[in-house]
Amino acid sequence: MEAIKKKMQMLKLDKENALDRAEQAEAEQKQAEERSKQLEDELAAMQKKLKGTEDELDKYSEALKDAQEKLELAEKKAADMLLSVLLHKGSRDTSL
Repeated sequence: MEAIKKKMQMLKLDKENALDRAEQAEAEQKQAEERSKQLEDELAAMQKKLKGTEDELDKYSEALKDAQEKLELAEKKAADMLLSVLLHKGSRDTSL
């Protein structure tokens, strides 16, 4: 009879330990799920920020391209005007 009581106490203790481990595992799972949710939220925020940065890059790249085209056009006009002035001056000098 004493052996049965001892066995029952051991089983009860094992059960309590198993329940404690289960509670601990559930608490750790809950923490892991909360951390996962937090990281997912951070990832979504970073992806949104990245999209905004990429859009901004596209905007500035297009503005740079436009500015470079305008600069090339202005440089060509300036070169054409300089050539025109030099030719006009040269023709005036030869006619004197």
